[in-house]
Amino acid sequence: MKRLGSLLVLLLASACAGSRAPVPSPAPAGGAAPFGAAPATRHDIRVTLDTRAARELLGSLSRARWDPTDAKVLEGMLPIRLAIEDSGRSVDVFERDLAAAFDPESRTAVFDFATIRKERDRWQVLLELVSSRKEEIERTSESRVAALLPGDRPVSARMVAYVSFGLAGLADHMVVTTPDGNPATIIDLARALGEVENQPPAAQVARIVRLLSGETYRIAWSLYRDGSAGWKRPLPALGALEPLVRLVAESGPVALFGIDESFFPLATWLKEPMQRSWNELNRMGERLVDSEKDLDVRIEVSTEIKRSDFVRRVAAPSGAFMEDAIFQTLGIEVLRGAMSDGPVAFFRAYSRASRQNRDLPPFVKAIEDRLNAASAPH
Repeated sequence: MKRLGSLLVLLLASACAGSRAPVPSPAPAGGAAPFGAAPATRHDIRVTLDTRAARELLGSLSRARWDPTDAKVLEGMLPIRLAIEDSGRSVDVFERDLAAAFDPESRTAVFDFATIRKERDRWQVLLELVSSRKEEIERTSESRVAALLPGDRPVSARMVAYVSFGLAGLADHMVVTTPDGNPATIIDLARALGEVENQPPAAQVARIVRLLSGETYRIAWSLYRDGSAGWKRPLPALGALEPLVRLVAESGPVALFGIDESFFPLATWLKEPMQRSWNELNRMGERLVDSEKDLDVRIEVSTEIKRSDFVRRVAAPSGAFMEDAIFQTLGIEVLRGAMSDGPVAFFRAYSRASRQNRDLPPFVKAIEDRLNAASAPH
């Protein structure tokens, strides 16, 4: 089970780190985002938004006094049951935290229902907004996912998203597996929309759309690659660089969905954090190539790129920038073709875009040389 943060938050933090230069404000209307393109074929993407758990929780927390029978009703709801299981705590802890929300002298241990009860009117407004825009959120999420899938064959993917409150930990959502083996997303509405509640309703809806479309695309993109000869093809000419190339090309398209639409083109509005991630990507590429001379170093560096922190800081942001640069410079059809042909084609398309647009940072020679070797006829 996974909890995932916002790529945009990470990028903006990166932009501010070690520098007093302000992050530029996004364009008022934003540029064209890749996920706004029309789908290449009739993909079968289905997103379902379920707000019942959030409604039941708010209803229980809005009572004048704690009713112990509410706990059993809530525990019988699938998303709440899965959230309890994911926390690693027992239902007793869940029940105690629910009861503690009604006692100002008590403190919650894992599930912060006290804050939800205290500000329940605030969350009710946001829940009503999401419920009233349910169909719009579902359809927009579906169309965005379909837009960034190659068109050589249709992909079928399903995602059920449950809205809830009081998830354990600090994440605004979690991805879980239901008892029937299907993926689902549980959204903590207070965390997902708390920072944008003073913004217009369209911005609040857009935040939920970004979250849902990103997690749904993660599934659809994985399904596409599983059935693609271009992604299954071994790449011995890349040598030690192969896992890095695959990681960036796999994670970047998913990460793109977490970025606010007003920050496109990324090379304009997120130029500084892009450069930071890019510098780290190039350094890692050089280290991997150099590590071929020493097995111990190669094992050490190969282990480093497998860490989740490296994916969040370097691989995913760099891949997202590459995808947008290809789209902005070469167009949606070139982007889809590169995504269809596999990780080397994705990198080569960016290399082509960087030669055409000198504002885009290039790969270092070590990476370019390996890409050329992997692309040469054998």
